[in-house]
Amino acid sequence: MSRSVRLIALAVAAFAAYVVAEAVGSPVAGTLAVLAAAVTAGEIVMMRPYGRNSLPLSFAVFTVLVRTASPAQVIVVVVIAEAVVAVGRPGAVDLHDRASTFAERCAEAFEAGATYEIVMALGHQKETPGVVVLALTLAALAPIVVADLVVFIREGTIAPLRARAADVAIIASGTLMAVGYAGIDNKGDLGLLGPLLFSIPLVAAWYSFEKLASTRRSFEQTIQALAAAPELGGFVREGHADRVADLAVAMGRSLSISPSELDRLWTAALLHHLGAVCVDEPDDGGLLDAQEVALAGATMLRASEVLAAAGDVVAAEPVLHRPHGVHIQPGTALSGMILKVASAYDELTEGDDEHAAWAVDALYTGPGYVYDGRVLGALERVLERRGVALSR
Repeated sequence: MSRSVRLIALAVAAFAAYVVAEAVGSPVAGTLAVLAAAVTAGEIVMMRPYGRNSLPLSFAVFTVLVRTASPAQVIVVVVIAEAVVAVGRPGAVDLHDRASTFAERCAEAFEAGATYEIVMALGHQKETPGVVVLALTLAALAPIVVADLVVFIREGTIAPLRARAADVAIIASGTLMAVGYAGIDNKGDLGLLGPLLFSIPLVAAWYSFEKLASTRRSFEQTIQALAAAPELGGFVREGHADRVADLAVAMGRSLSISPSELDRLWTAALLHHLGAVCVDEPDDGGLLDAQEVALAGATMLRASEVLAAAGDVVAAEPVLHRPHGVHIQPGTALSGMILKVASAYDELTEGDDEHAAWAVDALYTGPGYVYDGRVLGALERVLERRGVALSR
């Protein structure tokens, strides 16, 4: 079932439940049914900003829910809605992943409710604009904080400030939707029409991030298609570029390089053998000169403003730390050394981590000016986190 069909089915079910609840004289049940459907829909529609984990639109609905319902009602609605999502989540998702996502979402919703109740209690339950807006803003922020903590525990990373635009959209929209529903001090109450109206900016932000994500995917697919050219030509082992890019980015994170530098490193790692397709093979049938290949690839990349910085990293990789190295562009030395180590490791292991121990040994026993010790340490840390045996 497609996402559109599921969303339409949820809307129809929510409308039917609301009409039935109104008919039997239980408007509260109808409101809760609509909010439960909104939570479920918010889990289906994810905001996917570049540079951070995806954020479900249900985070904004949590803010409306904690403003609308009692703590007990919040628990019931969230558990039912998230259980429906966990059972109906499409794709080959195993039971453990479904259960962990269910538990995470419940924790995020309950944290939003607890934050709201604590701030309101500290404000002596006064329905003043300052107290209500502060309580709702912090309640909207709480699920995002919990989600970031989960990512940090799992991956050891925190999204940078430049990737936080989606956070602002969810917090602002969630606060406005909650105020629109219940108003402040019994004024400005719009009921369910309030969240519906104030959800429009959130939907617009989601659409914008979808278009950006689509553009980013097209860019990445183009880079990966170019990376396949040297492999198809038989110049490098199959999968070499992908493995080097994956390892290089992990090493870069271990060395705390900036997100923009990680982007350049990823592109450079995928395309660092691209120059091989336009360099003539030696007459004696020997190997291509690594520096000539790198400079040819860098020249092609520098022809594009978007790829020029990655071209600098590619050009730096074969000449770093040589006794008589050539001039290297400022800011590319560390990225170039990471690429140099990641590529050398993959070549030594032939893409098989069973050879990791002696490959790392070989890198360490090379001359000190060839491989930077800091970068070799990052390689070891990454391999150990991946469970690769390095005992030697």
